[in-house]
Amino acid sequence: MSSLRSLLPVIGSFTAFLLGILCLFSGSQRQFLPQGNLLTLYTSGAGGDGAPDFFTIYPMSYCVGYQETCVIDEKTNTTTIQDRITECSDRSVLFEFNPGDAIQQALGNPPTGLQPGSWPSCITDDFHALKPTNTTMVLFLIFGTVAAIVAIALRIWTIASARASRPDYASQPPRYPGTGTELESPPTSVEFYAFLTSVFSFGIAATIASVIAKEFVDLISETGSEKGISAVGGNTFQGMVWTAVVLQLLGTLHNYIAIVTYRRALSEEYGSPSSPQSEQCSEQKRLVVEEDDC
Repeated sequence: MSSLRSLLPVIGSFTAFLLGILCLFSGSQRQFLPQGNLLTLYTSGAGGDGAPDFFTIYPMSYCVGYQETCVIDEKTNTTTIQDRITECSDRSVLFEFNPGDAIQQALGNPPTGLQPGSWPSCITDDFHALKPTNTTMVLFLIFGTVAAIVAIALRIWTIASARASRPDYASQPPRYPGTGTELESPPTSVEFYAFLTSVFSFGIAATIASVIAKEFVDLISETGSEKGISAVGGNTFQGMVWTAVVLQLLGTLHNYIAIVTYRRALSEEYGSPSSPQSEQCSEQKRLVVEEDDC
């Protein structure tokens, strides 16, 4: 049971690694985690006839979508509006979403461009100002994801090294005080710092994503209210990145406790007893004192 408990940080780190990959590559294709968007921009027909109804914005790409009215009950003629994504852009770490250019591309790049006044330029300026923040979030997502897989590799290396150094005649040698098997080997300082780097990177990325989903979405909705333009934050994306933060935080705390426990067991088992030379010197000093007293 203790061996399984020692593997929990590895399982959590692997899960955080997968979540980081999903956050980075969501929206790369129409059917690859379309709900993992950072935010959704609803145009409400702004941009001219035939313009997309909405754009789903991801950390490194965006997708174009249209809303369709579908009949769900022919007897009562009940209808519902469904979102349909038609295409997605290429991924880029330095991704910047330009709604004006995106609408023109969706319309086939008309030679006359967008109709004057059909799209508010202030919305485009807001997204342009968002680019440095989004790039920072993407970089920290990459750092957190890479650090998570590095932590897993270091854990495997620690276990393999402990097993390789085991004598052939010993089935379960106590190489480390307070441990019974190689799986319970204490984490190295490099492994601990890998977990720490991952949790801080994911934490910064999650904080930025939360700010974008709240403050920036409110800004877009307020700025585009006259044109009926609105934005909605993506809950799935925030859920994935914050889950990665919690998993790596628990793994970091587990490793810290394991290191402290190991060092405590080490000090108890291998206490620093006085050396024979120091005992001999003490005995000689005692004899000298006794002779002086005589």
